Amino acid sequence: MEEKQFLDILVKRYVANELSEKELEAFFHLLAQGKLDHVLCKYLDKESEAQLRDNLKPFSGKRLLARPSRGLSIAASVIILLGMVTFLAKPAMISFLKIGIITVATEKGQKKEIKLPDGSTVWLNESSRFEYPEKFAGDVRKVVLVDGEAYFDVKRDTAKPFRVEASGTTTKVLGTAFNIRSYHFLQSVQVTVTRGKVQVEEESRESQRKILLPNEQVHFDTKTKQIKKVAVNSANAVAWKEGKLLFDNESFANVTAILENKFGVKISFADESMKSYHMSAEFIATDSLSHILDLLSLANNLDYHLENKQITLLRKKKTNTNPMPM
Repeated sequence: MEEKQFLDILVKRYVANELSEKELEAFFHLLAQGKLDHVLCKYLDKESEAQLRDNLKPFSGKRLLARPSRGLSIAASVIILLGMVTFLAKPAMISFLKIGIITVATEKGQKKEIKLPDGSTVWLNESSRFEYPEKFAGDVRKVVLVDGEAYFDVKRDTAKPFRVEASGTTTKVLGTAFNIRSYHFLQSVQVTVTRGKVQVEEESRESQRKILLPNEQVHFDTKTKQIKKVAVNSANAVAWKEGKLLFDNESFANVTAILENKFGVKISFADESMKSYHMSAEFIATDSLSHILDLLSLANNLDYHLENKQITLLRKKKTNTNPMPM
């Protein structure tokens, strides 16, 4: 069903007071976006305006005045409807409600495989949220990685480029395979190519653009808005698909942020300079937090203190190596 036809039917059913609770939520969401203005103008004749007025009485607490002109009555009706949206629809209820958009979310320890309408495949890592349309319309295939990490294997279509929006970046491809890590608790977005070619750019500045080939990776700093490209082993970036927790020359700040999210703890540093340490390590995703911390501490000459889900990392004290007296 085309969007225009859908909107037309939605307004007709609203005027007839035939919408279900879910359809009403959709109606209010579209109204707030201004997508129903044209259709409302079409149906706000004398009879439908009277029906709208009757439907709105319990919520508005006011009556519409006698209509001085068609344009003014439409404006008044829309204002009252928008007031009804504010009254009925809580922000949490409508923020993720999008007609024709499918939202997939994963919890901690959960991964999902998604088949897109064009035949492309997406693997969604834990604690992630991804949005895509029921059907790709127009000349672009656009999806959104709202939060988290995903690996894309995109079916090639030179007539319809594939785009992924994630935390202020747009990744554009024709047909290739790549990984995007864009968790809200990390300061950078990371894009890694395993096959083909990818273009990554900041949404607000096309001059901030990088072209990536296999085994290349881009880091986009969400605070400084700077993009940096580096050479990597791309297999490490997608090790999570095989049930691994792998850190490849990762800053200690990122490592601890990932562990905080995964295990629901708070990790602090006795010395803030430790955040800039870089390390490489590989674990099984089912390893316990204590096991991971033990190995990280051993490899980096650190100690840690754990109390009530609060972990403090500190440098290990030097031991006295002087020989014993004779």
